[in-house]
Amino acid sequence: MRVNNSSPSVHSSDSAEVSSTKKSGQTAKAYAKGDKAGASPAAAGANGGAEISAKAKDMAKAKSAAGQAPDVREERVAELKRKISAGDYHVDSAAIADRMVDEHLASI
Repeated sequence: MRVNNSSPSVHSSDSAEVSSTKKSGQTAKAYAKGDKAGASPAAAGANGGAEISAKAKDMAKAKSAAGQAPDVREERVAELKRKISAGDYHVDSAAIADRMVDEHLASI
């Protein structure tokens, strides 16, 4: 809002901000009165009635499973060490390059 010496004037971009502020004030008043229909979902959670979504429960379960998994697969490391010492471990550079390009393209 811009104020000049004679009278305040509101620009069109500022009027949307003022309208938004009025609406949020009305929502807060409605919630304070107990009118939950006019309250926002964020304000409804402030009453202690939070509900965890199925997706959040699945994510928590996955995080727990990942936390219990070992960081190092000892059997895989032992197998690779054996192949390297025997001279049987060969790197397919074309397959690695293809995979790098595929992952890069997927990230774009």
